[in-house]
Amino acid sequence: MKSIFTLFAVAFLSLSAFAEVSSNQKQALIDLYNATNGSEWNTTWNLDADVSTWHGVRVINNNVVGLNLSMNNLNGHLPESLGDLDALVTLELFFNRIQGELPSSIGNLKNLKVLVLNGNMLDGKLPESIYNLTKLEQLMLTSNNLSGSISNEVSKLENLEVLNLFDNNLNGNLPLAVLKLENLKELNLSNNQLAGVVPAELKNMKNLKTLALAANNFDNYNEGVAFQEDTNATSTLASNE
Repeated sequence: MKSIFTLFAVAFLSLSAFAEVSSNQKQALIDLYNATNGSEWNTTWNLDADVSTWHGVRVINNNVVGLNLSMNNLNGHLPESLGDLDALVTLELFFNRIQGELPSSIGNLKNLKVLVLNGNMLDGKLPESIYNLTKLEQLMLTSNNLSGSISNEVSKLENLEVLNLFDNNLNGNLPLAVLKLENLKELNLSNNQLAGVVPAELKNMKNLKTLALAANNFDNYNEGVAFQEDTNATSTLASNE
């Protein structure tokens, strides 16, 4: 009886080990591989092997829930099919050479909690669909070439703890909608082209610990220095220098 149980257990584990993700998810990964010159990655994929063995891919219950290809020499653009990885919780592709605009399909990643694309060559505006990622806790797009403004729709990201868009070409005002992000701990928008007035109400955000708005074109940056003295946040509100 024991040997029969063992046989079934081994068979089950074998099936689990080679369980495949959906064809849509696998194709999205292959599209990313092809669109970013996968054969030249620092650590590449064997496309004939099981997806769960691919570098940086985390699979749970036949779903791709994590993708980390940071510092891996990705060179190209993000394909629209990226949005088919709809079970992703973490997407980390920082310090590569990814170019072009963020695909609008990124808004399909409704389970995403961490999006880190720092240190790439992304350009264009933030897609409106990015504000559909209501589970997002970390949005980090530092050191790219992003332009346009931050939409008031940012208030929909109610679970956001880190908003880091440092070192881009963002313009427009700092939207008051940011004040609705009650869980925000870090806000870094330095080295952009933001203008208008820094909302004084930022000092009332009880969870905000780090605030960096330097090297922008805010009208009231001198008031911002005074604001720095009134808050517990570690703040940098200097003007463009």
